[in-house]
Amino acid sequence: MEIKATCPASCGELLQGWIAGGEKLISYPINWYSEVTLSDKLGINSSGHTKAWLAFDLTCEYFGVTKSERPPVSLQVKSTIPVAKGMASSTADIAATIGATAKWLEQPITESEIAKLCLQLEPTDSTIFNSLTLFDHLKGDVIQSSNWMPKLGVVVLEPLTILETATYRQKDHQEQLLKNEPQLAKGLQLFNQAVAQKSIHLLGEAASISAVCNQAILPKPFWNELVEVAENLDLVGLNVSHSGTVVGLLYNLEKTDPLEVLFELERRYVTTFYSRYYFRELVNGGVRIIF
Repeated sequence: MEIKATCPASCGELLQGWIAGGEKLISYPINWYSEVTLSDKLGINSSGHTKAWLAFDLTCEYFGVTKSERPPVSLQVKSTIPVAKGMASSTADIAATIGATAKWLEQPITESEIAKLCLQLEPTDSTIFNSLTLFDHLKGDVIQSSNWMPKLGVVVLEPLTILETATYRQKDHQEQLLKNEPQLAKGLQLFNQAVAQKSIHLLGEAASISAVCNQAILPKPFWNELVEVAENLDLVGLNVSHSGTVVGLLYNLEKTDPLEVLFELERRYVTTFYSRYYFRELVNGGVRIIF
C-alpha cells in the first residue's frame, strides 16, 4: 500500500501581529508543495525527516494505535520549499504527514484536528486550511474562516539569509506588537472588507499595512525600493514573512507581467540581496490525498 499527501507552502503572511488580545496570523498558500509518501515497501529511503516521523507517531497516538499495532512503514518527504525563510516548509511537511497517516490508518481527520496536532510539534501556519483563515498559531484556534481564495500571482523574493522561527521567538517582541495593535486592527478591518467585497485591492492594502508594521520588528532590506516598485507598477500589495526573510509582491494575474516586476527590482538592485525569485500563484490550502 502507498499513500501520498501534499500540503502547500506560503510566502509569509498577509497579516500577523497582536489581534483581538493575542498573536494571530493569516498565511496564504501558494502552488509549491511538500509531498509525503507512506509505503509498506520498506526499501524506500525514509531516513531523516525527524519532524515528519514525530508527526507520524503523534497521529498514531491520537487515533489510539500503539507502536506494537503499527505495521512496518517507510516515510518519504519530497519538498523543494526553502527552509528557515518563513515559507511554512515545516508546516507543509508535518501537516502532509498527519494527513497521510490518518489515511493510512483509515481514519477521517478535520482541518482543525490537523491544526491541533501540528501545534503539538511547533507553531503552525494557516496554510493547512482550504481558504484564507485568521488563526491563532500558538494556541491552534481558528478565529475566522473567510471561505475565499483570491486569484493572484506573487513574485516571491528569497534572500540567502535564514531565520528559524524558534530563533525569532527567542526575542521578546511584545512591546512593539502592542504598539502595532491599532494598525493591525485597521488591517483586519480592511481584510474583512476585502472578503465581503471579494476585493484583491483591499486585501493588498491590508497586507501592506501589516508589512509596514513588521518593519519595526524584523526589517526587510531594500524596503523603500520594494514599496516604490509596488506603487509604480500599481501592484495589488506587498507582504512579508513576519518571522522569516522572504517578501512577496502580489499582483493581478490578468493585468501584470511578473517579468516587468522583476525588471524594476533588478533596476533598483533589489535582487543583489533577494538573489532568488519565483513566480507563484495563490491556491487553496489544506492537505490533499493523492494517488
